[in-house]
Amino acid sequence: MRKIIIIALLTLCLGNAIAQNTDTLILEKIEAVDKELNKVLEISKAAGFAIAIVKGKEVIYAKGFGYRDLENKLPVTPNTVFAIGSTTKAFTASLMGILEDKGKVDLNESPRTYIPELQFYNSEMNKQITIKDLMTHSTGLPRHDGSAKIFTTNSKSDLITRLKFQEPVVPVRSKWIYNNNMYMLQGAITERLTNKTWAQNIENILFQPLDMENSSTNITDLEMNREAALGYIVEDGKNIEIDYFDLTALEPAGAINSSVNDMSKWMIAWLNSGKYNKQQVLPSNFVKQALSSQMIISGRFPRKSDPSSFMNNYGYGWFLASYKGHYRADHSGNIDGFTATISLYPADELGIVVLANQNRSGLTQTVRNLVTDILLETPETEDWMARLAKYVKQQIKIQEVKTIASKDKPLGDLKKYTGFYNHRGYGTFEVVIENGSLFAKFPSKKLWLNTVQEDVFDTYYVLDGKVETKYKDKTIRFMTTVEGDVSGLSIGLERTLKPIVFRKKSL
Repeated sequence: MRKIIIIALLTLCLGNAIAQNTDTLILEKIEAVDKELNKVLEISKAAGFAIAIVKGKEVIYAKGFGYRDLENKLPVTPNTVFAIGSTTKAFTASLMGILEDKGKVDLNESPRTYIPELQFYNSEMNKQITIKDLMTHSTGLPRHDGSAKIFTTNSKSDLITRLKFQEPVVPVRSKWIYNNNMYMLQGAITERLTNKTWAQNIENILFQPLDMENSSTNITDLEMNREAALGYIVEDGKNIEIDYFDLTALEPAGAINSSVNDMSKWMIAWLNSGKYNKQQVLPSNFVKQALSSQMIISGRFPRKSDPSSFMNNYGYGWFLASYKGHYRADHSGNIDGFTATISLYPADELGIVVLANQNRSGLTQTVRNLVTDILLETPETEDWMARLAKYVKQQIKIQEVKTIASKDKPLGDLKKYTGFYNHRGYGTFEVVIENGSLFAKFPSKKLWLNTVQEDVFDTYYVLDGKVETKYKDKTIRFMTTVEGDVSGLSIGLERTLKPIVFRKKSL
């Protein structure tokens, strides 16, 4: 009996010693992380950022750096709310997974089963495209982002109607091509199946059981949140505050706002087969499928400098890769003034989320890589700080104000260009004359048209009523009939296709 007691005591002591050593090791790593992150903020020139690290079911680190409001010197905290952009997509895909688990939707079925009026560009697409194809960006459709971001609308039905007139570039499932509209379409399907809005479903089905009390799905709630970060863009070497961008009907592709504390709960669910606080929030089978390769993005081959990094695939709302031999699922988000990166290492039970209030920032992935290397003790294959510094140098380059040569006489009569122009896959905008110049008025922006040659105009943004010549946009080419009448115009809105042709609407 005495022997058994002694062995038990020795085992207990050894267990405590191992636990203490493990805790000490993690603390040492966290201290190393903290030291590096202060350097990143300085190099990036960002206003601020926040990070949270999850290990298993626990948040082991959460901290804010810099400011959520530069002018008023309000600091970033783990509760600061940022726009998280396209990291929203995993939330939308999860709604589909939950509905599938309940038997309400079949991911192998056509989306037209649930939205009968939906039509794609051709009969092959109508017959072949499944809901899985929407989730894995494998429909063959290029981005066509201008359809929703330039021709904004609050109606998903408007965007659905436009899909019939949006041209593909490859056959269905022949190539991975990112498409925000396909996530809008998933959101619309969830609305049809539940008789609730996408936002209501996100809040009721995901936010509430995950205790994500500081998260929202719209700009109004973000503006009212006392912990909200302001968005910034680096311009002429300085941080300039910019307005929040309202995705309107495109919301399922990127409209969520959240904090790293809330996103930690989201990561815990994914790292624990969909469970959070003993509640099965996400179906465990869906979690496996979503974090497994569903579509090959490219045949990425290992680099000589880092032979353990390879694979470039996509699951459901997650990019999948091997990072120095560690299986990683991640997604970034970019939306005006904000950048987000969320990464899961399922086999290591590790999750990292980084949110920054800097437009198209290199900070979030730099932080993710630094933290991963420290916590997983991976070999150093690249100087992440140097890489960030190089990126920032290009980003903060001072933009020169271009001198635009004015013409005493415009080429031709400007009045003939005025009117409404329409493309059924995008929308309608108007060309008008103001103070002797042509302007194009889109639902989301206004452009000044400067004559390059007859029927060809370069365009520049009009901000706060002033033409900004350092912000050049797309070139507009007007088309004329034999009689000299303007019949339409073309704009290069989709880089994988020829310029999009807008027809002039008759009076």
